[in-house]
Amino acid sequence: MPQPKKPHLIDTNVLLRYLIGDDPHHAEKATSLMERVEAGTEDIEIAPMIVAEMIWTLEKFYEVPRNEIAQKLMAIFGFKGVKGPEKTIILIALRSFASTKIDFVDCYLASRAKEQNSLVYTFDKKDFSRLNTRWESP
Repeated sequence: MPQPKKPHLIDTNVLLRYLIGDDPHHAEKATSLMERVEAGTEDIEIAPMIVAEMIWTLEKFYEVPRNEIAQKLMAIFGFKGVKGPEKTIILIALRSFASTKIDFVDCYLASRAKEQNSLVYTFDKKDFSRLNTRWESP
């Protein structure tokens, strides 16, 4: 029996070219790939680190508002070909990121802690309390 095909990993620069289009040659290739991903004929996995780097770059370099960033990334995670074990965790974290002023990494950590019924060791009582996450000081 053949092994199921694993999704390819995608780098931040491909997703940025797809969303921003600031390099026409690369944007065309990125758009072509993402159209296949949207249709489900190509499978990719977007790692949490890539999401964090995307958010930082879009927010700090391109000055895209955080709500717009979250909407764009959630739309991509809705594509048929986006796979991965942390897809649900990332989507929940993106929703928290969009509705608060809390950093994505903390939103991700809170989402992951809830998913695995764990607590977070942190000194950031305020943000994790706002995210309704079990936490304690180390």
